[in-house]
Amino acid sequence: METELQELLGRYERLRAHLRNEDRDLPIDWSEMAQFMENDEVLEALEERTRDRVNALTAALVRLDEETYGTCTVCGDEISEERLEVLSTTDRCAGCA
Repeated sequence: METELQELLGRYERLRAHLRNEDRDLPIDWSEMAQFMENDEVLEALEERTRDRVNALTAALVRLDEETYGTCTVCGDEISEERLEVLSTTDRCAGCA
């Protein structure tokens, strides 16, 4: 999880830097401007998904440190190993999800 988190943090910072770069050359042509805006929308969606994954990984690592990883935050039961293999950052058992 820590390796994935570090990779995602790097990606997130690159996406943010690109989207916040005010020195980017804006297209003059309307069709190019439409493509430019569409590309930014895709990058913004990637930024949001990356941020969400970073937050989920960070929370899971905190639960690992607190020795509560694998325990449902709703009912307190154990989360099955199968579920954790598929959804490593989940904080809920299948019944509470």
